[in-house]
Amino acid sequence: MKEIKKFAVIGSPVKHSLSPKIHSHFAEKLGMLVSYEAIQVEKINFLSSVQELFEEGYSGINVTLPLKEEAYKFADSLSEEALLSESVNTLWKQDNSLIYADTTDGRGLIKDFLRKNIELKGLKILILGAGGSAKAITPALLNNNPHSVVIANRTIEKAELLLKRFSSLHDNLQTMSLSDEIAFKPDLIINTSSAGILGQDIEFPDNIFSDEAIVYDLSYSADNTPFIDLALSKGVKKCYDGIGMLIEQAALSFEIWTQQRPDTELSKDMLF
Repeated sequence: MKEIKKFAVIGSPVKHSLSPKIHSHFAEKLGMLVSYEAIQVEKINFLSSVQELFEEGYSGINVTLPLKEEAYKFADSLSEEALLSESVNTLWKQDNSLIYADTTDGRGLIKDFLRKNIELKGLKILILGAGGSAKAITPALLNNNPHSVVIANRTIEKAELLLKRFSSLHDNLQTMSLSDEIAFKPDLIINTSSAGILGQDIEFPDNIFSDEAIVYDLSYSADNTPFIDLALSKGVKKCYDGIGMLIEQAALSFEIWTQQRPDTELSKDMLF
């Protein structure tokens, strides 16, 4: 009888996670026996919870907010990308009992851009927000030869921390405050903030949008996100939410754990 491989995603809140549906789809298409659960874990219980899951025979664990930096501190061995971004979304154990960690967020975003025929080379990119999500994706963006990347945040000091961390990757990484008028026309606007999703007002400079720009919101929902609604109201024609990135980063985690690369052709209708 085939052994069922056990995986999970941990976070708080995690009840809303689409990861169980995505990974179950991957396993079904590949003819694999897999269980994948969403497990609520608070930051204070992170260490004991992860150790218990591995002791219970889980082969891999995905980590979502607000635990990605906790996972970074906890792992025995970190990938180069995880070290650089100080963020982890994928944990697994090998025969030597060490816990290994990687982040697939940045690579997942790039793969979704490729699927959407978005070529980053030469683009002027504006990142909105300077939190954990921005930190996780910025290295991958910088390594794909954009013309420039500007990180905009309400508190400029937080954006400056990312500038200091990643400036060696690209000679045209800049920061700005969200209270300032933008002095350039971005080709690609990536929203990493939770504004709108958490019921907060969306306050961005009026002139960031143009009808030629591409807007990508890391958040996702069955309908348009508030940020995408805002962009559409400003005349932006190409708007995407983060569901494609979610699927692609999940596929990369699945491949790390199983050595099988799943097909990432999933529609929104299959997930909501």
